[in-house]
Amino acid sequence: MTRKNVKRMTLRIDRQGNPCLSVPVQASRGEIWKFMMSCSDWLSRYAGKRTFFTLPEEIHSGDEVMILGELRQIFLQRAGKPSLSFSDGSAVLELRDPEDPVKAAAAYERALRELALRVFKARLRRYLHIIPEKYGTPEIKIRKMTSRWGSANQTTGEIHLSLYLIKAPVECIDSVVLHEAAHFTYMDHGTKFYDLLTDQMPDYRERSRRLKNYARS
Repeated sequence: MTRKNVKRMTLRIDRQGNPCLSVPVQASRGEIWKFMMSCSDWLSRYAGKRTFFTLPEEIHSGDEVMILGELRQIFLQRAGKPSLSFSDGSAVLELRDPEDPVKAAAAYERALRELALRVFKARLRRYLHIIPEKYGTPEIKIRKMTSRWGSANQTTGEIHLSLYLIKAPVECIDSVVLHEAAHFTYMDHGTKFYDLLTDQMPDYRERSRRLKNYARS
């Protein structure tokens, strides 16, 4: 709950599925409680539903995970270094302790980061030709970003991409990678920037809309 200089109370669900309440500075506890009670049905329907920007806290063999736009059943196998492989609608996570669901979730995140880095680097290679030579090949860094898919920094020569993007289909990932690569030519979002995007990817806007739809899940 946040008190703000607003006239009325508002309730929304953030990208992690958490309810966020904004109330006027002068609102009393009784008024807040009454408003919350009036929203109880809405909360029961929508709170916790937005799971795209979260990772499981526990993983058991047979659970389902979203990778590259597909819901896959994941199976745990005992091995050394955590690794993730997948095919035919399933995924295999190798880890030291498959009996511990919390450790399995931690191993899954580490393996998912490695997968994301490999995939994002491979997709970036498709668009290096639009990056001015003076920047070379940008370094990709993975972050748990929830407010944006990525960011580009001409000064550091880095592209930051959200870990959760690896849940989306490759064609949607490409739209984000292209977007950030284009920022090494145009840092703003002006007409020339979007002309470059649509020149390289005529259906760029459609892919962006698809990605937004995935993120609402």
